[in-house]
Amino acid sequence: MRVATITWLLLISGAVAINHVALSGLAIQVETSAPSRQVAALENRLAELIQQIEYVQQQPDALPQARYEAEREVLEQRLSAIEAAFGNQPAADNLLPLQARLEQLEMRLSAPPPALPTPPRPRAAAPAKPKAIEPPFRVIGTELRADEQFLSILAAASDALTQVRLLRPGETEAGWHLEAIETNTAVFRYGADSRRLPISAR
Repeated sequence: MRVATITWLLLISGAVAINHVALSGLAIQVETSAPSRQVAALENRLAELIQQIEYVQQQPDALPQARYEAEREVLEQRLSAIEAAFGNQPAADNLLPLQARLEQLEMRLSAPPPALPTPPRPRAAAPAKPKAIEPPFRVIGTELRADEQFLSILAAASDALTQVRLLRPGETEAGWHLEAIETNTAVFRYGADSRRLPISAR
């Protein structure tokens, strides 16, 4: 027990010593890096000041007073010449024909364009009546089996009695649903349409 305690104390002491050394190294790094950051900030500030000085030196010199007065006189002379040119405009009588012609052009532009003749409308073709869909079988009769009535059907393209099929109300053949068997007709429903097919006499 004593040996374990001593070993545990030695491990703790070693860990404390290692942490102390690491912290000392970090403190030295911080102390050495702080001046370098300050130097970098000062160098950036110095570069900005140099750019500002160069910009000021590149600005043009102020215009001398004598040159300003000379250019002002030249501008005043040009303004006087323009005013004189406007004072020599043609008389209003000479502008009357031109004004009348402008009014005629304005009237032509404001007049509505002539209406174009409307072409005759083509007659709409009468919608073709949809062709009634024929069932793929023929109704050939009815049969009574065990007091239940059946409908006998045969494929439209066949005449063999061996292919006769019996349908009871509620059954479907090729999409044609047998709803009811009446005296001489069989009521089928195909999609949304209802059809009455005659029952052939046997």
